[in-house]
Amino acid sequence: MGSMSVPLVVFLHGLGRTPQFWQDQVSALPPGTRAVAPWLDGLRPGGSDGFELTRAADAVLGQLNRFGVDQVALVGSGLGASVAVAAAGRSPAAVSHLVLTDLLPRTAKLAGGLQRLAVRAMPTAQLAEAGLDRGKMLAMMKASASVDLRALLPQVTAQTLLLGGSGNPAGVTAARELAAGIAGARVEVIGRASGSVPTEAPQEFNQLLYDFLA
Repeated sequence: MGSMSVPLVVFLHGLGRTPQFWQDQVSALPPGTRAVAPWLDGLRPGGSDGFELTRAADAVLGQLNRFGVDQVALVGSGLGASVAVAAAGRSPAAVSHLVLTDLLPRTAKLAGGLQRLAVRAMPTAQLAEAGLDRGKMLAMMKASASVDLRALLPQVTAQTLLLGGSGNPAGVTAARELAAGIAGARVEVIGRASGSVPTEAPQEFNQLLYDFLA
């Protein structure tokens, strides 16, 4: 992995996660690469405002002013991937690259089943770290599964890579459906991962990520 051509990489965590979700990626940053992993707007523990997709996307775009750059590369997982797409659709010139992983399926019945399984499997300590309990987590997951990004896709001009784990076929299907709406988007399936590709297969994820951004 060589130096990056992008001025700033912004990592966006998913629901029930914290910015530390990206520690394997941040620790592997190529030399000289600037990066930030903020809390998604509305998800910081103790915050008074709830999550709203448009507001979260605008907060991400605010990183350009914070760092004094004209473009960013956005790397998003789960709900963070939805926020990344929304930001790229709202301000196409500001987002040079999108790397999206662990997308939730849009089919209501399937998404609901996956949500319940995911919430039951989450350790209480992990939920507490993200400022959530199981009831709040389930409610937010249901809301995030209903997010429809299709109207934004024609506006996205960023080079786009979507990654899914072979153990999460619903997520791979969601990635392929989203890629069909973004010009030139590419999908890669990682064999030894399921629902959390960056943490389950960090070496493979990092190789694809940083080669794509080079």
